[in-house]
This record gives sequence, structure tokens and C-alpha cells, in this order.
Amino acid sequence: MSMSTILILLLFAAMVLFFIQCVTELNLQMDAGYVFGFSIFFDLIGHFYKLYVPGNSLFLLLAVPVLPVLYCLFQRPTDSWDIVKDQGIWLWFLFFGYSIVSLSWAVNDSSGLVKEQILFIHGVIPGVYTYIVYKKYGKFSWTVVALFGLAYAIAHLALGGYTAEYPGRLTLPGGNPIFDARMSLIAVAVSLWGRNIPLFVRLVTIGVAMTSAIYTQSRGPLVAFVIANLIGLLIIGVNKYRKGELKAYYSYFQLAFVAIIVSGIAASFFTTQITDWIGGSRFAVLVDKGQLEGDDNFTGRLDLQLKALGKLEQYPYFGTGLGGNTPTVARDFPHNIVLEIGSELGFVGLFLWGLALTVSMWAVKRNTILVVLLLQTLGSALVSGDFGFNYEYILVAFVSLAFLPKREARGAGNNEKAAVPNYRA
Repeated sequence: MSMSTILILLLFAAMVLFFIQCVTELNLQMDAGYVFGFSIFFDLIGHFYKLYVPGNSLFLLLAVPVLPVLYCLFQRPTDSWDIVKDQGIWLWFLFFGYSIVSLSWAVNDSSGLVKEQILFIHGVIPGVYTYIVYKKYGKFSWTVVALFGLAYAIAHLALGGYTAEYPGRLTLPGGNPIFDARMSLIAVAVSLWGRNIPLFVRLVTIGVAMTSAIYTQSRGPLVAFVIANLIGLLIIGVNKYRKGELKAYYSYFQLAFVAIIVSGIAASFFTTQITDWIGGSRFAVLVDKGQLEGDDNFTGRLDLQLKALGKLEQYPYFGTGLGGNTPTVARDFPHNIVLEIGSELGFVGLFLWGLALTVSMWAVKRNTILVVLLLQTLGSALVSGDFGFNYEYILVAFVSLAFLPKREARGAGNNEKAAVPNYRA
């Protein structure tokens, strides 16, 4: 063992001791928002790490949150180990266990194991970390998450560039504009729906992150964002209507109506410029069916999805095995998580996956922001990415299970105090 390695280990040990002493002596209450924000926007930390330190940065994603997680586990085990009794957690691990078993009938050069590893490192383990910390302290600050998202969006706008691989699409060096758009739009959604976020932080994050997302020229994440947030707005409206509280919001409706009219009038003066901008961007396919049908990206993915559907028809029950539909070819996957799971894990895999996802959604049926985030990240997974790199919805799904009220989880009614987190930063 080299001297530099020994010094690094000693430094880490000193950090552990210092952290434990601070938490115990000051009786600190740890905030799960830090773990969630760090995990979901980790690509930003990883980018800066790789600029100065050689090697893979993913160990940071696993190692950094370990300190608060271990402290939670051993300080009050009865609360922290609730994860081993959570039916939703076990449903997800049942699905992952089945996907690993499916490798036994996948082709020899399948990339399935790599997909599973990526999903666990980026989604499952950080989700479990956040679950444990929240279960222990009941604190989750959306302000912290919004600030992580704001930092990501600023870095993307300041350091991003245009490459030959992604012409006209602002991308962090070595990254992918689709993932940049996903992260920025998650930051926007958090700022729109997160409770107790200061107005200044909320507005700045929305403005900067939306600008960042637009500059990526990524269409799928934007469509998923719009649909998910409209559903969130609809849920709020229906709930207010049932409680007879809509009348209190009439003034806001009137203000919104006036704002739409004024915006429409203002836009009419720039019709030519707006039309030229849309026509010259990748977003033109969203308003022009002819351009959509002639778009190589759209037609290529549609062809891959039809092939995946054919595999599902050919192997309907158990699929081709995880990775069996996309062996060794980096981008030869359907860019649709449902079709990918169906073709590689069959209807058995789809059933287990759907059951676990439904439980996660049920756990946050009264928590609008997590409903929106789950729908938005799942929507993105339906139009881009593969089994491994569609990890955002998995992370949100695991976090969602932590918000299920204890009494409801035991079938004894609701506990609103447990359902609503402490949002203080």
C-alpha cells in the first residue's frame, strides 16, 4: 500500500470521527434533502471530480452519504431498519431479483448485468440512503434540493458547449444533452411544487433551470415535464374542488387569465421571430407532424421499439433475459422502459415492475411534488434512455416509499403528521 493511499485513508478516518463527534455533541438533525439532492444531481459533482482526480467518480455517490446513513442505522435501529419491513421495498427487490435470474437465459454477451449495476449505483442505493435518513429524522428540505438543481443548471450554462456529436445542443463536457435536460427540469419541478422554498430561490431556480433545459434542445424530457406538471395541477384542482376551496383561488385564476392574454398580445409582436426560432430548432417536430415523421431520431427509435415489441411477442412470458434484446450495441435499445422490460423480462417482469411502481405511487398520493417527480421521471424513461440509465424514477420511487404514513402502511388509517415532512432547510 502506497504512502498516498495510507494518507487518504487516515484523512477519511479523521473525517468520520469528526462527523460522528459533531452529530453526537451538537445533537444535529440530519436532513434527507441533502442526500436526495446530492444523489439525483450527482453528475455535477462527478464532472468536477473527474477534472482533477483520475478514475471513476461513482464511488463518491456511494461513499459520501454512508456517514449519515450508518449513524442513523446504529443510533436508533428500530426506526432506521424499517426498510426491512417495507412491503414496497421488498416488491422492488423482488423485481430486481427476477431480473438477475433472467440473466441465466440471456445471450452470453448480454449487457444486462452492467445495466443492473448502473441502476443500483445511481438509483437503488441512493434511494435506500434517503429512505433511511428520512425515516430516522423525518426532515426533508426541498429548498436544499432546489439549490442542488440550481447549481447544476448554472454549471451547465457556464461550462457546457456544442459538440459534433450533439450539434446545436448545449451539453456538459463528456455528457449527454438529454440527461442535462432531465436534471434541469427536475430542478424546475422541485421549485414549482416544493413547499417552504423561499420565493427568491424558487424564481431564480425556475428561470435558470428552464433556460438550461431549453438550450439542450431535448424534446422528450420537456414533453414529460409538461404532462406531469399538468397532471399535478389537475390533482390540486380536483382536491380543492372536492373541499369547496376553489372560490378562494378565483383571484389567482383571474390574474393567470390576464397574464395569458398579455403574454399572447406581447408574443403577437414577435410572431416572425418566434416562428423562425421554433422552425430552426429541434422543437419544431412538436408542432409539425410532417417534420416529426421525417425526423431521423424519431423514426430510428420507432423502429427499435417495433423490434422490441416483436421480441415481446416472440418471448411473451419471460422475455429474452435482461440485456438479451440489446447485446453489446451501445444504443440499440428501444428508448422506452416499458418495451425494454417487456422484451427482456416478459409479462412476468412487467407485472412485478408495475406492481412495485404502483405501490410507490400509492405511497405519495397526497404528496403532489413526489407524484409530479415520479410521473415526470417515468415519462422521461418512456422516451429515452435504457434500463440502467433510467435511474431517476427508481430513486424517486424509493424515496416515495419513505413518505407512506406508518398507520396507513399497517392498515390502520392515516397519520397526516407522518405523511407531511418537515420542510425546514
